[in-house]
Amino acid sequence: MLNLVIKNGGNNLMTNATGREQLHKRNLNLVLQQIFNNGIISRIDISHTLNLNKSTVSALYNELDEKGLLQEVGSGQSTNVGGRKPVLVKINEQYGYTISFDLGFRHLHVMGNYLSGEVFYYQRIELGSRDIQKILGMIDHQIKVSMQNDQTKRGLLGIGFSIHGIVQDNQVINSPFIDMEGVDLVELYSTKYRVPVLLENEANLSGVYERDFNDGKDKNNIIAISIHKGIGAGIILNRQLYRGVNGEAGEIGRSLMFTENFTGSKNDKVEDFCSEDAIIEQVEVQTHQENLTREDIVQRNRAGDKVVQSELKHFTYAISRVIYNVAISFAPQELYLNSPLIEDIPTLFDDIVDNAQKLGMKIPIRLIPHSGYATLLGCCSLLTHRVLDMDEYDLTFTSQK
Repeated sequence: MLNLVIKNGGNNLMTNATGREQLHKRNLNLVLQQIFNNGIISRIDISHTLNLNKSTVSALYNELDEKGLLQEVGSGQSTNVGGRKPVLVKINEQYGYTISFDLGFRHLHVMGNYLSGEVFYYQRIELGSRDIQKILGMIDHQIKVSMQNDQTKRGLLGIGFSIHGIVQDNQVINSPFIDMEGVDLVELYSTKYRVPVLLENEANLSGVYERDFNDGKDKNNIIAISIHKGIGAGIILNRQLYRGVNGEAGEIGRSLMFTENFTGSKNDKVEDFCSEDAIIEQVEVQTHQENLTREDIVQRNRAGDKVVQSELKHFTYAISRVIYNVAISFAPQELYLNSPLIEDIPTLFDDIVDNAQKLGMKIPIRLIPHSGYATLLGCCSLLTHRVLDMDEYDLTFTSQK
């Protein structure tokens, strides 16, 4: 019997083995990234792009194929000198799906996405009550329905939550609109469904959406300002989401601002003037009406209501200055607005851009279309990165209609 004793060389052998494993994992992820980002591609194109030999790419391809992640979709053109036509491949969207929830103030938004990012399900559910236990019941029902109708290979792959509050290390730190009552969403749903569960701030998710689905694909530094009940900014620096200390980066709604009647004794916040709630509150005070909604503001503006139009003018004046300050502080390549109110009244966007340009702002401002989907698609992206174990890799998704 041969007894093999490894002395001084043991650590080197282990290091070399670890190095080979890391290189293999890196190459595997690079091949998967090429397939994901190109939509449809051949192995020979992957080999040329990554400068890897054909046999290495084939071995990595086979490994991904055995997991069920790939789908062959036909043959490409042969070369000028003939030979076999290359096999074309794409991500197997039927490998599995993710489901994302936006915990809004009045509605629960739900979206199901295949692995490719394609949307196959969307619902907007009236909350009625902001009782977290009732909301959890709605969430469980939606997950149950998705699982009953699932026809994918692996089924549910991950669950994500868009939080209108501060999130740090995958935990809700502050939720101003919904009392979480100590509920740990990650513990609850990862235990119940045995899949990854991700939580992220809704403004951050708007930034991720622009980076991975929309116009920000080819930009390294962008900011998405989300204007809903509150105001927040999703900051993408060097293509990475910047959360700051305690997850509080981008909480621009809590910034202090000077008003025309400032006396030095009042701490006015940006969201006291520039949020949807601020507009609604001012209209309610002046019209002596209660329980107005965004839809009421839109309808009154369309009808020529002078009170509403005056408040909207104040809003565009104030928010343009907020945007200007954010832009000169971070100098992004582009700045995006995520606002259902502005989307419903497009002239507001024109006024905001005009005001910002008069202040000297040269950075382009874009309006995110279909703002209700932005945070859910951003959540889908983060989940897909996590499911594929590719958090450090750029994945670009096809824009969803």
